[in-house]
Amino acid sequence: MRYKIETERTDLFDTNIIITIRVRLNEAVPADALQSAFAKACGAHEVLNMKVVLEPSGEAYYTDNDISCNSFVSTDLSLQKLINVNEKKRFLIEEGEFIRGFMSPDGIIFMMHHLGGDGKSLMYFIETFMKCLAGEECERVPFRSLTVEDLPSESRMPFAYKLLLKYWNIRWKKDRRVFTFEDMDKAYDKFWKDRRTVVDVRSYGREELSDLLTKSKAAGVSLTSYLITDLIKDMDREADVGLAVDGRLDANRRMGNQATGIEVKYRYDESSSFEENAKNVHELMKKRLSDIRSRYFVLHFMGRLDPTLTDALNMERAGYFGSRTSSRAADAMGYGDKTKDISITNLTRADIPLEYGPYRIEDIVFIPPIVSYGRNVIGIVTAGDTMNVVRHVYEKN
Repeated sequence: MRYKIETERTDLFDTNIIITIRVRLNEAVPADALQSAFAKACGAHEVLNMKVVLEPSGEAYYTDNDISCNSFVSTDLSLQKLINVNEKKRFLIEEGEFIRGFMSPDGIIFMMHHLGGDGKSLMYFIETFMKCLAGEECERVPFRSLTVEDLPSESRMPFAYKLLLKYWNIRWKKDRRVFTFEDMDKAYDKFWKDRRTVVDVRSYGREELSDLLTKSKAAGVSLTSYLITDLIKDMDREADVGLAVDGRLDANRRMGNQATGIEVKYRYDESSSFEENAKNVHELMKKRLSDIRSRYFVLHFMGRLDPTLTDALNMERAGYFGSRTSSRAADAMGYGDKTKDISITNLTRADIPLEYGPYRIEDIVFIPPIVSYGRNVIGIVTAGDTMNVVRHVYEKN
């Protein structure tokens, strides 16, 4: 099969695009059993048996791959050290490497390139992995992404944005460049030369989580709105918050990047109570989420942008490439110095079972990547009685 990379093109040349999930089980499992389950799980998902091909025209596609480059190894490195090692090690998606697994002292850790799927996709892979570990047979799962044609007809872009899109595509023609994986290697070297990321995990146990849920319910807001309000309350300016949103149109459980996003801008009002501010944030979120155009706007726009200009935005952010057009476009689209203040992905309660035969998932930590248009990333997931909130930021070496 052959699938065009379209709405997910922003992930192709991003230099920080690894989704990480750590799970801890109720008992230790031999490394060979984990490796066998990993291999079987990879074999079940179509996208993990594909590779990415770049055409001379600048188009990119997923295509079938005879040899998988996905791997599972044992290591004595901690979660933080594994992230620091692997964030600088480019996934060889042109050879079919989409996911890496590790048996670590911190637990079982999975790292996936965003072209392998979104956060939910990695959760669904873990579900398959756990089923294989428990000795269950797993059916093959077809690949699924979102193309522009898949998007709801009522989500079409406003005319003004169609003109803006046309403007940038025309401007780019004189500077147009088709990037290669060799360019990507050089961009990685430049981008990661003097930086690394740091992960801070904050766990909320049964009592703390119950208290947060009680407070958010009393305020009449979602837990996500409540947490966002807490994050922005000390900012003395309008906060620009990006929220990743599940874009699945049919509740499918396939791997593939089906995420979209919305933007909420809000300045905390010191003259009002925390609860009143939380209500305002909640109403803004509801309005954006219920607006079908807002919900799918970023997929429409980026899916129709010249794909090589999308690549150039990431190359600009990495400091590898610059042109008059791509520089201005990067600033206008949030890939320049002015990125989102906070980017949040809340997987809410884990959408997978926690028990598989003799094995039980005791804890899950979800770490989104610091994509090119973000700098302060928050990942949230709840499993059992624990909610883990992760803050993922850059730090100079």
